[in-house]
Amino acid sequence: MGVYVTTSKNPSQKSEILCKALSSVLPGSVHERRGKKSIEQIFMRAKLLGKSRVMLLYEVDGIPSKICFMKVKAHSWDWTGEELLISKSRIYKLPAELPSELMLTGKRKSEFEEIFDFDRPEGDEFIELSCSKGELSFSYGSKPLVKLELVS
Repeated sequence: MGVYVTTSKNPSQKSEILCKALSSVLPGSVHERRGKKSIEQIFMRAKLLGKSRVMLLYEVDGIPSKICFMKVKAHSWDWTGEELLISKSRIYKLPAELPSELMLTGKRKSEFEEIFDFDRPEGDEFIELSCSKGELSFSYGSKPLVKLELVS
C-alpha cells in the first residue's frame, strides 16, 4: 500500500529533501507538501490515495526533528507507534530505480512492521530497513540510502 509522506506546514528545504528521500525508499509511497492541510485533511488525502499509513515530518529551526505516524482506517485515523526524535539525518546518492519491496530487520523490527504495514518480500530484490534503538537505516544491497540517527 505504501505510505503518504508529508511535511510540517511550512517546511525548510532540508525537510522537503528528507521527505522526498523517505518516499523514495518506502516502496509504493507518495510525497506531497502539507501546505495548509489540517491533520483531518491529511487523513482524507491519504485515504483518497489508498495509503494505510501517513508519515509526518516535523522540524525545529529548519532542521528535521521528529516523525509521527498515522494509521488510516475506513472512517477514522489513529496515531501509531511512538514519535521518532531525529538527531541527525543523512541521504546518500539514491539510484534511479529501487526495488518495490521492503525488508525490516533489527531489534525494533516488530514495532516498525506494525507502523509501516508492508508485506514481507517475495523475491531477492528489496530495500532493507534496519531498525535499532538509535538508528533507522535504509539500504539496498550493500549501499546505504538514508540514515536517521534517533534520540534515545
